[in-house]
Amino acid sequence: MPNVTQPKKVEWRTIPAGIFAMGSSQKQIHRIKQIDPDYPDEWLAREHPQRQIYLSQFEIGIYPVTNRQFKFFVDDTGYQTDRELDGLGKSVWYKLPGQPLKEKWDHPVVCVTCKDALAYCQWLSRETGDKINLPTEAQWEKAARGDDARLWPWGNQFEETKCNITGKGTTVVGDYPQGISPHGVMDCAGNVWEWCRDWFAADYYFRAPNHDPPGPDNGQYYVVRGGSWYRGRRSAVSVRSAARFRHFVACYTFGFRLVREL
Repeated sequence: MPNVTQPKKVEWRTIPAGIFAMGSSQKQIHRIKQIDPDYPDEWLAREHPQRQIYLSQFEIGIYPVTNRQFKFFVDDTGYQTDRELDGLGKSVWYKLPGQPLKEKWDHPVVCVTCKDALAYCQWLSRETGDKINLPTEAQWEKAARGDDARLWPWGNQFEETKCNITGKGTTVVGDYPQGISPHGVMDCAGNVWEWCRDWFAADYYFRAPNHDPPGPDNGQYYVVRGGSWYRGRRSAVSVRSAARFRHFVACYTFGFRLVREL
């Protein structure tokens, strides 16, 4: 099987400047509650109000960063992740149970914190001379859902066969081509949750600027987007492009992708 990804080489998609609808409308929230009546109102309130957001042009990685790419960074720098340094010896990215790492080179790297992901961005920026970062959640959402406020990257009907929510672990990036976003980005639903560089604030949409929102100035948690392979009863609604969640520790369902700002 040919390599899907290469060290130090990212396949980018250009997301043109312009306006898109960010968040969920009242009609969409009503639809979500029909799909899952127990989905917490508190979580849905995070997605409201839906707003028209202008974003400057940027480029985003077609795929999440893979084990192959992250290992090259670690080998080059000697970097140790937060999980390796916490003394617990649990959930270290290169020695998870299941398939050996050499059989998962093109799976998304997991068990990395937002801090680890930002360290990777800083290294790749130095190596390439590009301005590389994690996406803001606004950038992530536009890349995932396009400009027409669709619920999932592929449209407004949930289709389980278009994303990895199998409950059996990560898969090769790009393994669900029918789930591609309108902007040509893969794996925006399922496979792994993806770190954004924004601090999380449940009420941010009420006060955020409508032009290139940068996220809150500080916080306790970072935003994660996209849902993961770990199938639960709320998979259909948690892998929506507008769904917002928060976290701060490494987990075997969390990875990241990159943006290159122009």
